[in-house]
Amino acid sequence: MHLLFILLQAQSISHSDSTFQSIEKIKPNSLLSLENPVIFSIFILAVILGITFIFARYVIIPMRKKYLEKEENLRLQQAEMMALFTEFSPDPIFRCDINGKITLANDSAQMLFPERTLLYHDIEDAFKFVKKDELQDIITQEKKINYTSLIGTRYFQFIVAGINNLNVCQIYGRDVTDLILIEKELKETLVKAEEAQRLKEYFVAQISHEIRSPLNVIMGYSDLLSAELKNQNNGEFLPILLSMKNNSKRLYRTFDLLLNISQIQTGKYTLRYENVDLYALIKTLYFEFNSLAEEKGLKFSIQKEIQEDLTVAADHYAISQVFANLIDNSIKYTSKGKVEIKLYREDNNLCVDISDTGKGMSEEYIKKLFIPFTQEDMGYTREFDGTGLGLAIVKSFADLNKAKILVRSEMNVGTTFTIIFTGEKKWKAYQK
Repeated sequence: MHLLFILLQAQSISHSDSTFQSIEKIKPNSLLSLENPVIFSIFILAVILGITFIFARYVIIPMRKKYLEKEENLRLQQAEMMALFTEFSPDPIFRCDINGKITLANDSAQMLFPERTLLYHDIEDAFKFVKKDELQDIITQEKKINYTSLIGTRYFQFIVAGINNLNVCQIYGRDVTDLILIEKELKETLVKAEEAQRLKEYFVAQISHEIRSPLNVIMGYSDLLSAELKNQNNGEFLPILLSMKNNSKRLYRTFDLLLNISQIQTGKYTLRYENVDLYALIKTLYFEFNSLAEEKGLKFSIQKEIQEDLTVAADHYAISQVFANLIDNSIKYTSKGKVEIKLYREDNNLCVDISDTGKGMSEEYIKKLFIPFTQEDMGYTREFDGTGLGLAIVKSFADLNKAKILVRSEMNVGTTFTIIFTGEKKWKAYQK
């Protein structure tokens, strides 16, 4: 260990001596030569700085100048294109400064005021709706305001827009004379249409009242005569009286259809929900239409497959018209066989079927079944009479009461309409 310490000490002394010897070797004439490390480092730094200067002077600076020149050219081209666009625009364009002096007006703008020079005149002289004391607020807040003004015989819509960074206000105009005239014509047409609709409703209501009154008298006397002839055992005229009564009902229902479709199409029918006993309603309709079925020799029946209370919350008149039209159609389009009404519950839904053994319908016609004034057989040679309104009213009144309709039909076999009151609605006594 002692020997190792002596060797390390000797090596340290030897190293220090060599350093001093290298310094001593530097002579005065070699201080400024590249052999001097300091001079060499300064030389390398100067070379690097020179290369950087040359690269910046002859490469970077020319490239930046070229870029700035291109940018300026593009800006000038864009400004020129915008000036050309403004000048040749078919719409009038104005520009004014914050003091309200017009600094730009294209040819279309000048054509609006051919009798005056616009440039450097007050904008308020041309447009009364632009106030000088409001310009500063419009420009600084960069507001956009629309105005419509009559200039001569033409209507123009103007947009006043402030541009804060340019400290100017631009006014863009457009000729809207044709649009305004069309709008006026549409308003006048709408007024005429509404007036025609009111006249139609008034006419239908008046003519309905005028015809219903004598019809009620005819049906009343028909019942009295029928009862009298039955008491006298004189049935010879009973079929005639029955036909009178049924045709009076048909005419009565025709006016009901016209009134109903008019109210539905104009949106003037008002729903009045109440507690409706569905079975009692259908039973009333059964007695009303039984005479029509008897006249045609059809079997007409009601089947009630559930014993529970069938009171529902609905509009009584609308629901009665749904079933009345379906029953009327079933009897009308059935020449022989039967018409059957069935009440039942399925999947928590209350369902009513109106089935018949009539002529049925094609699949093509079922697709347009609920379109007003349509029948499968159209024209004067059609086999069955009618207005084509019944099923359209059925669909509308069912929708108003949130009921669904299913149709199953086969040509020359029969048709079944199913009215479904879904279980989503609480079919209990209606709570007012």
